[in-house]
Amino acid sequence: MTERATPNATALATFDGRPFFDKALRYGVAQGLITPARLQSIQEDFAKGIVQIANFFGTAHLRPELELALRRMVNLISLYLEDLSGGDLQIAAASLRDKTFLSHSKGGSDMLKRLHAMPDSTVIISDPVSSESQRAYLDEKTAANTIALVEYLAELASRQQHQSAIDFSFWLAKKMGVPRDEASNIDDADSLIRSAMLVIFVDKAELKLPTRTAFVQLVKNARNAKAKPHEERLKGFLKDAPADFQRLARQAMDRFIEKDLPQIRAPGSTADKLLYGETSQSFFVSENLDEDVREYDRLVAKEWDRVTRGDADDPAVLATVFLFVATGLPAKATMLLKEAKEVIRIFRTVGFDSQAVIDFIDQHAPEAIREDLRTSWESDLKNEAEEQLADSDPNWPDAYMERAVEYLRKTCCATWKGHRR
Repeated sequence: MTERATPNATALATFDGRPFFDKALRYGVAQGLITPARLQSIQEDFAKGIVQIANFFGTAHLRPELELALRRMVNLISLYLEDLSGGDLQIAAASLRDKTFLSHSKGGSDMLKRLHAMPDSTVIISDPVSSESQRAYLDEKTAANTIALVEYLAELASRQQHQSAIDFSFWLAKKMGVPRDEASNIDDADSLIRSAMLVIFVDKAELKLPTRTAFVQLVKNARNAKAKPHEERLKGFLKDAPADFQRLARQAMDRFIEKDLPQIRAPGSTADKLLYGETSQSFFVSENLDEDVREYDRLVAKEWDRVTRGDADDPAVLATVFLFVATGLPAKATMLLKEAKEVIRIFRTVGFDSQAVIDFIDQHAPEAIREDLRTSWESDLKNEAEEQLADSDPNWPDAYMERAVEYLRKTCCATWKGHRR
């Protein structure tokens, strides 16, 4: 076919970058699959499609937007045609001959929309895909960061794996006693699968997702060097499971034994650190409103529970404990009048040992609340107490500690009553 300055030749010459659409179109013309009349129809539809795409992403009134829309359309059609044909130019050319031209660009757009709607991780997001995020994704994948079919298929396979993991986690939740509507509290499918494998691994453990306190016992049992996987237990659990879920469960158990069990059995590992510490492998626990919250603290933070008497959610108790620790006195939940005066005396002599408070929190408090406790001490209580307990302002003397004692009575769990006026 000789190149001449005809409308048809001009249409073919537009695609010098040799995307798959260009290859298929040229092949179809060369093989006589696409007639001059059909080529003219494609050119007309192409012009309509460019305007539609330009308006979708911006405006069709600017030349740069139209040029970008042309590239977008070529990318969409190429993606769809190559996927449809498997790279076979004859199949692709036949599609251009038989189907409407704009259906090809829509096919590419639909492929990207489906990909975008699939999860890109095992994090569970219940909100539907917004039109804004979908538009932004299409914008990126058709212009700034175009996606070739090989990349598309790899990303599709990855997202399908994430979706399978999420579906599997919901099945596990239901199998282990958590209805699907309550399973919406699950944040990450991997964490739930990991907890389920822990339950199955621990022989004779009840086959239900654990509460926090039950998780502590599971970890204790799993740390036993004699504990080992039981094939019959796993097989019985999966008796009625779909084939895909049986495969995923066995993969998950292998991964648990290879990666998670060594972490559970590592020196210094605790249930509290596994749940709330800085670890790459998280676990899921069921939030049971009937569970005794203090029981968990008793199990994972015995000294903290003893010192706070189980009232660590009381600001007055925390203030009492922290001020004792900051002045080097034994930590406890209530303060006598003579102890209040000793706290004031030590502070006015040497100040607070703030690091001692931080160390006490890091050594004894439950992992989940440590950051909040450190912030409470460093940003609030410490600064306020330093101001209220000081006697350094000659215009506001407190040599007999009356003002400072009254501050401690109102702030801490004091055992004495204030002076009547």
